[in-house]
Amino acid sequence: MKRFIYMSMKLLGIILFKILFYLEVKGRENIPKKGPFILASNHTSYLDPLVLGVASPRPLYYLAKISLFKNPVFSSFIQILGAIPLERDSSSSYTLRSALKLIKNGHGVVIFPEGTRSEDGKIKDGKGGVGFLSLKSSAPVIPVKIKGTGKALPVRGKFVKPTKVKVIIGQPLYFGKEDYSEIGKIVMEKVRSLK
Repeated sequence: MKRFIYMSMKLLGIILFKILFYLEVKGRENIPKKGPFILASNHTSYLDPLVLGVASPRPLYYLAKISLFKNPVFSSFIQILGAIPLERDSSSSYTLRSALKLIKNGHGVVIFPEGTRSEDGKIKDGKGGVGFLSLKSSAPVIPVKIKGTGKALPVRGKFVKPTKVKVIIGQPLYFGKEDYSEIGKIVMEKVRSLK
């Protein structure tokens, strides 16, 4: 049943995003057909996880702030869509270990290395969480740049505006012995460079 709901929502998302946001996706072939991966993206809007879910040919799991899980109905809905509760204060322990388990089981996990939405649209440096997941799992990190969602639904916006949205998916990155925070910076530098 969960699979049916997920696929139905994805189909609906594809239709709506094509109509409302003229969604364009480049580099979809960079997402592995099988095996684990970490999708590391910039973050300017609550629309970003939905956009990535529509853009990805494979199901994804997301780290979502715990306040989104307070409403039982909405909580059930976003969990079907792959949301994992993120407690920001303990993100380096339980939450990241839950994400790590999913990656080690061959799934794709989305992480926004900046840690929060960018209010000015500028891509900030990444934090160490992406480095932790990469080194502990040996999974590739796939950098992604999303353009347009910050205009479609800004940080303090209450309504969605039809706006062109583009997703650029980069080549997989592999890390070995780098420091966690160094990986965060490298990944976001790569995201910035995607065109």
